[in-house]
Amino acid sequence: MSVGQKYGIRNAGYYALRSLRIEKFFAFWGQDLNTLTTPLECGRESRVKLEKGMDFIGRDALLQQKQNGVYKRLTMFILDDHDTDLDLWPWWGEPIYRNGQYAGKTTSSAYSYTLERHVCLGFVHNFSEDTGEEQVVTTDFINRGEYEIDIAGHRFQAKAKLYPVTSLFTHKRRKDDVELSDLHGK
Repeated sequence: MSVGQKYGIRNAGYYALRSLRIEKFFAFWGQDLNTLTTPLECGRESRVKLEKGMDFIGRDALLQQKQNGVYKRLTMFILDDHDTDLDLWPWWGEPIYRNGQYAGKTTSSAYSYTLERHVCLGFVHNFSEDTGEEQVVTTDFINRGEYEIDIAGHRFQAKAKLYPVTSLFTHKRRKDDVELSDLHGK
């Protein structure tokens, strides 16, 4: 702390740290991720060097999953029409709807002071409308959906992102200045 004083270091509360990690799309072990989550399902495939040929426990399963595709994908959701002063805040476990159909649930959420909106993380599944069986979740499947997050029985529109909204963090922008198309990567 004494060394950091000249840099303006100060203590930050847990909720502030939670907010920062969620708006930067940093998944949290034990809440967003667990022993049943693979790097391919949470967008961390670059952290596993499958092409290096080094053997490790689970390598064959990851190679097979890479070939066959994933059945769930960790996704960031930025709530569009949520009024932080009037509406209940999301926490975690809220249902995610894609094109009006249940597609998963949130794993964590927080208010983003940078975006001045709530941001949720959660896994999206691709359930067949005919059979209800899970199908492969592709980037295209995520990007082409219209999403809502159900908070206490009220659905709020949300923009889905598979990667951090890094371009929005290069300089401070207010909620009104952020084009929704920027949030959707167009």
